[in-house]
Amino acid sequence: MTSTAAMEAGSTSVERLLAAAVATTEKARYCWAITVAEDGSVNARPMGPQKSPASEDPFGILFLTRRGSRKALEIGRTGRLSAVYQHDADDSYVTLIGRGVIIADRALLRTRWQPAWNQFFPAGADDETAIFVQLEADRIELWVRGVTPEPFGTRGAIMERGPGQPWRMVQG
Repeated sequence: MTSTAAMEAGSTSVERLLAAAVATTEKARYCWAITVAEDGSVNARPMGPQKSPASEDPFGILFLTRRGSRKALEIGRTGRLSAVYQHDADDSYVTLIGRGVIIADRALLRTRWQPAWNQFFPAGADDETAIFVQLEADRIELWVRGVTPEPFGTRGAIMERGPGQPWRMVQG
């Protein structure tokens, strides 16, 4: 195979994997947000992700949380956040790994506010403790039956990107 053909095949593979990752994240109702504790252990909690309006990136995710919460403090300390999605019906699993950013923009909170959140924040979007955390993914790890290598479950696919760079295969 020529190097041009290999690059085109690699690009198609990346596009197919990205499409599978997007499909999984869109089908999953919740995901697990994972942060690193001060002692190096990990903390995971289920979250309802929102697509980030700051970007058309399908892997730009927002989570509503409380200023001063354990997750906000851990993200503030490490600058890192991971989110794990699982969709059982498709045997698909996606992990997004990247930078975690705290966003305390009241206008954004008001624009994105959902009435169901009032049970956690009775003052609504005007609650000064309500903030968003944004995940800016720079690594994707996935297992998707029929897309990632068979036999399923023996090896996932991994893609990475640098700032402003396209996704590239690391393992596939």
